[in-house]
Amino acid sequence: MSTDYDVIIVGGGPTGLAAAVYTGRSLLRTLVLEKQVPGGQIALSAAIDNYPGFADGITGYDFAEAFLKHAKRFGAEVLVGTGANSIIRNDDGFFTVGLSDGRDLTAKSVILAMGRHPRKLEVPGYEKLFGRGVSVCATCDGAFFRDVPVAVVGGGNSAVEEGHFLTRYASEIFSIHRRDHFTAQKILIEEYLHQPKVKPVWNSVVEAIHGEKEVEGIRIRDLKSDQVQEFPVKAVFVLIGWIPNSELVRELVDLDDQGRVLVNELMETKVPGLFAAGDLCVRPIYQLANVVADGVQAAVSVEKYLEGKK
Repeated sequence: MSTDYDVIIVGGGPTGLAAAVYTGRSLLRTLVLEKQVPGGQIALSAAIDNYPGFADGITGYDFAEAFLKHAKRFGAEVLVGTGANSIIRNDDGFFTVGLSDGRDLTAKSVILAMGRHPRKLEVPGYEKLFGRGVSVCATCDGAFFRDVPVAVVGGGNSAVEEGHFLTRYASEIFSIHRRDHFTAQKILIEEYLHQPKVKPVWNSVVEAIHGEKEVEGIRIRDLKSDQVQEFPVKAVFVLIGWIPNSELVRELVDLDDQGRVLVNELMETKVPGLFAAGDLCVRPIYQLANVVADGVQAAVSVEKYLEGKK
């Protein structure tokens, strides 16, 4: 039986587009589905300063466009504004992917590269200033805020670790948490609070983020006293957790307790022909360079899988 494609890649962020470069270059009939914008969240970044080869940095938009152009150069088709509503493995071992536009397409293999999305602060200014001082990754963006005050929102391991990282750059770090203690590992908390730049703001929540073109400050409310304060910070790092975009395949693959897809080192799921890569999966770190590498590995694994089916 013939199929529409050799591989359908669900997700057109860095992981999915990296996979498409390799599958396209291997002359596999490749389709990428991206329901929002090519490049995913990285396309919204004002600047990328930690990807090898770009010594002067590059905007997220330009980076995403370069990836898209590269994938298309090798013949990959990219459907923007179209996602996947369903993925079914048929009795013949091929896959049927139901698209958000109502069509069904078939493929010999599928790469899941839907990524994850950060838990948002539902406050005025968050969306408007995202990528302009509002960030969900201190490791990615911290170096842009040297010698200025910043805020970190959250109290778990990510917030404490990323906040600690920011001590290299920021002049002050207002660490805002709705409880009266952090919930991170004890050793991380001790190291964090030992830093003189760190100013804990307990029992408090962010009510608004101020600024026109960039972050200029935040409004904080104390949950016990109801007192409101203004903090003149230049960045707000929101680290209150991530949500894997795995709902589509919840009944198809194995997930961990956080909803992340379980894969082996070859990016294989438990389903033959179904691969997953990048932020969607359980990974030791979540950085641009390593999720791109995940996409490459998934593509190479797809090629070997299809060779074995001939």
